[in-house]
Amino acid sequence: MKNIKYIFIFLLTLSLVACKDSYLDVDPIDRYSYYNFLETEAQVEQAVAGCYRKVAEISTGQLWIYGDMLSDNTSYSYNPTDRGGANLENIDEFIATADNGEFNGLFQQSYDGIQRANFILEKIDGIKFINPATKTVKEAETRFTRAWNYFNLVRVYGEVPIIFKTVIEPDFQIAQKYPRRPVTEVYSTVIEPDVKFALENLPETVPASEVGRLTKGAAIMLLSHVLITQKKFADANTELAKLKGYSLQSDYKNIFDPTKKNTSESIFEIQYNPLLNVTLNVMNPTATSWTPWGTGSTIYGGSSGTRGGLNQPTKSLNDAYTAADKRKSVVIGSIATTAARGNTLLYMNKYNYWDATTKFNPANWIIYRFADAVLLQAECLNETSYPSTQALTLLNSIRTRAGLTARTLAELKSKEEFAQAIQDERRLELAGESHRWFDLVRTGKAVEVMIAHGISEKAQKATISALSSRQTAYTKISLLAPYPRREREVFGYPQTAGW
Repeated sequence: MKNIKYIFIFLLTLSLVACKDSYLDVDPIDRYSYYNFLETEAQVEQAVAGCYRKVAEISTGQLWIYGDMLSDNTSYSYNPTDRGGANLENIDEFIATADNGEFNGLFQQSYDGIQRANFILEKIDGIKFINPATKTVKEAETRFTRAWNYFNLVRVYGEVPIIFKTVIEPDFQIAQKYPRRPVTEVYSTVIEPDVKFALENLPETVPASEVGRLTKGAAIMLLSHVLITQKKFADANTELAKLKGYSLQSDYKNIFDPTKKNTSESIFEIQYNPLLNVTLNVMNPTATSWTPWGTGSTIYGGSSGTRGGLNQPTKSLNDAYTAADKRKSVVIGSIATTAARGNTLLYMNKYNYWDATTKFNPANWIIYRFADAVLLQAECLNETSYPSTQALTLLNSIRTRAGLTARTLAELKSKEEFAQAIQDERRLELAGESHRWFDLVRTGKAVEVMIAHGISEKAQKATISALSSRQTAYTKISLLAPYPRREREVFGYPQTAGW
């Protein structure tokens, strides 16, 4: 494959059916099945593209729910005429029950991604490649995506099954064969080995014709997030110091502007380009649901969806930006509305782009960028060697671009104050990029921040807990999602403690 556009081709459906010992069971010749797919280098390319596509689907379809909406960054705009989103609203307010079907989405999508990766890894050794090095890169890309999926799973659900093979038939003993494993084991058995393999074997850069493919930089970022989540700050700092060839953009808006894609700050971003194949309609899907309902095409040219108003910036996030902060207008938009809706509606503006000619939102979705790395390294240095002038320089490089005054060590009088300054900057810099909730959890701030956030939200919104008690909302802050109902009832997996 010469171009990352193949991320967005539709894979030929794999018929994963059980094999029976019968001469009547013959592989179909008119379509691909589990048994006759993945026999050539070209088919491996297609299958790896399917792994990339799953990363895109999860990032824009599920991960933001946990990364931002579950946090104090974003909430939802209550729609009295469409109550189809009540399950998601309940998650946002921490009043969801363990049977809430929304909890199943990220779980199923992630294991679908893992299944795709396992399928490739099972078969790749038996396939002849023109250049053996190509095979190694394909394996590295595949193992990166498997690690990325498992990392999301352990951060959201905690203990999960470790599965290294393709499950091709219904198996009601799966909970016995693949029980939930301790988080530390998932890290040591699959996540770290996979991402380290990717780091060793992915290329430093890719040609312009393959922009969007994984590189060593993406592997460094994933590994650094994995290590920092486990509080291995010295190890993460070592990895982050290896990042080469990236730099901050002078203008924050350039990072998201679809006319300036894949900037010097870009480390890994999902490519959305209508010129590749408009008929597939594979575009950045977030603006439709994030634009406030009832606003038609006033804000977003593609029109707000009936379930619009999701991932709506909170007053807390809006107020956290000072007037001097150049990032605010890029991140948050506002529109006057009725008193019943609060007079002013805030909306996430980062990915709000529309091409009227192609009827397409061409904005790429960013998974990793250099500013994230800069702030992560500042965090590592602060944790291991406070007071650190290098950490201060890194922090201030982000603030300077935003048009803010530099912080000083005299001002940040302790490691704890410096750590808070970094997290405050991460919130403002990375809002809407699915980091905030995970940052709160790993720094031990989630419960106190979200309880305070709940008090603020209830003071502003009469619609909070319209389907439940206002007193209940935001009072029990669960750090892990419940194990999905289907997995418990059909396969017998145990529930997560506390649910």
